[in-house]
Amino acid sequence: MNPLKKLAGQTVIYGGSTILARLLNYLLVRLHTDSLKPDEYGIYTDLYAYMALFMVVYTYGMETAFFRFATKGDKKEIYSTTTSSIILSSIVFTGTLVLFSPKIAGLLGYDGFSEFIVWLACILFIDAIVAIPFAKLRLENKPMKFATIKLVNILVTIFLQLFLLWLCPRIHEGKFLVEWQPFINSFWRPEDGVKYIILSNLIANALLILFLWRSLASIKFGIKWHVLKPLFIYGWPILITGLAGIANERFDVVFLGDFLPEDFYPDRTNRSVQGIYGSSVKLSVFMLLGIQAFRYAAEPFFFSSAKDKNAPELFARVMHFFVIACTIIFVGVSINVELIADLLISGKDQSYREALYIVPYLLFGKLFFGIYVNLSIWFKLTDKTIYGMYFSLTGLVITVLGNYLLIPLLGWEASAFTGIATYSSMVILCYLFGQKFFPIPYKLLPIVLYLMSGMGVIYLSNLIYVEDELLKSVFNLVICLFYIVIIFLIEKKNLKARII
Repeated sequence: MNPLKKLAGQTVIYGGSTILARLLNYLLVRLHTDSLKPDEYGIYTDLYAYMALFMVVYTYGMETAFFRFATKGDKKEIYSTTTSSIILSSIVFTGTLVLFSPKIAGLLGYDGFSEFIVWLACILFIDAIVAIPFAKLRLENKPMKFATIKLVNILVTIFLQLFLLWLCPRIHEGKFLVEWQPFINSFWRPEDGVKYIILSNLIANALLILFLWRSLASIKFGIKWHVLKPLFIYGWPILITGLAGIANERFDVVFLGDFLPEDFYPDRTNRSVQGIYGSSVKLSVFMLLGIQAFRYAAEPFFFSSAKDKNAPELFARVMHFFVIACTIIFVGVSINVELIADLLISGKDQSYREALYIVPYLLFGKLFFGIYVNLSIWFKLTDKTIYGMYFSLTGLVITVLGNYLLIPLLGWEASAFTGIATYSSMVILCYLFGQKFFPIPYKLLPIVLYLMSGMGVIYLSNLIYVEDELLKSVFNLVICLFYIVIIFLIEKKNLKARII
């Protein structure tokens, strides 16, 4: 099978399940913003930003290291060693978080919420120990099994949150199923919305162990240092890269709460500003859906194709079509952001819509992040992962300085603009060094033209004012369709020649 066609097919499977799961999950954004006040939603977004950071520590680069070494060594031995290592370290990390949960909660500004830290630590433990089994499914080209497990996990999460955040409040208020009221009132409290979100995630994640039990049980538990040592040497720069990457991706919400002067936004606390901005960040994550789907399929694909003499040309073609796909997402979400917000963000509290205008900037930053993900394959294939650490740390410096200096002046706009500066700088550095160590003949002019065309379509669509909301939505959808048709006509010959 044509390698590009195979990659595209697996990306569709990973992407279809990921997008469906996330779309179902994003229905929860509406539920969360209906159920939580902006201050409470700020707590939720803040805690999950820290959780993403800890997840990188829990896996410490072993997932990528597994892909690298399993394709050129004893896969079973490497699988057992990496999984055993993560299980042991996760026990230590989780035990530490649980033991010091009251102090950690206090340091984060959540005195009295130590149970949140305990539950999040348990979620992290489960996510960590199933990371390598999930990677093994990807390496073995089992996208359907991978996708099914992920989808069931999110469906259980949705069911539990609908029960706790939608059904229970209505029973509590006596709107229906009054006969259940004594039972519901025995455990349900209206002020515990954030608690129920975390608890739902914990229960759903626990099911992952059942789904992957055979994979976990198949390991020969134990750590062989001669096997682990090269994995760790390869993976520790990825750990630093991941920590800096999560800070670049998620900590704009945290920085907004820390660096924003009080009363910058009239009648808004900093915590509520985090919640409002966080809801707009959720909409920008549509770009990350495509990137994540690509990543699931591309990582094993790149490693297995590295020895092909035509690999550089193949990787260049992958980048070309990747940018096209991301540009379509950029345009589609940006000019339809009001329509998407009507579906996914609370209609009760209009304050959640105040930051919607920065969604295109957030998407553009994420698009550059996607390009960086594509470019970064060179230092993973050449075992120069230390460069990935350098690039991410450079991005982290820009992220911290940009937010620190600009948030007091621009508010949440500063976080969006800083994201663009961070990821575009990382792209430039990664490209320049990559061409030195692992030259890939990327076609830069078409990439730049597609990015510029996307920005141009968004700019022109904003100049055209349509008063009627329904007509405006139809008009924007027509623009998207027209843009996709134009791209298809331009790329028609390339598609036939390169994929079919």
